Amino acid sequence: MKASLFYTGLISLCSMIFSSCGVGIPIQNKAPQNNDTYTISYLFEHDGVKVYRFYDMGNYVYFTTKGEVTSINNDSTAQRTIVVPKDNLIIAPKETGK
Repeated sequence: MKASLFYTGLISLCSMIFSSCGVGIPIQNKAPQNNDTYTISYLFEHDGVKVYRFYDMGNYVYFTTKGEVTSINNDSTAQRTIVVPKDNLIIAPKETGK
């Protein structure tokens, strides 16, 4: 009796776990659209890198086709809040000296 109850529970648990591994169905099948609340402005191009700007929550956000992003408070060059090079976004495991 205990063995059959155990196996029934084990089979039920495995079926629930493996049923979540099936092919996922997307929530929407629409093509991606631009967000109408943000207006992206093309500013200039230098050495093949284009610079764009948009306004977000009181700050101008500048980004480039190279992958760098800078947020500047109230379009002032006195306060720069963040610069994120695209190359630094990739996290690689550290190698051990074995």
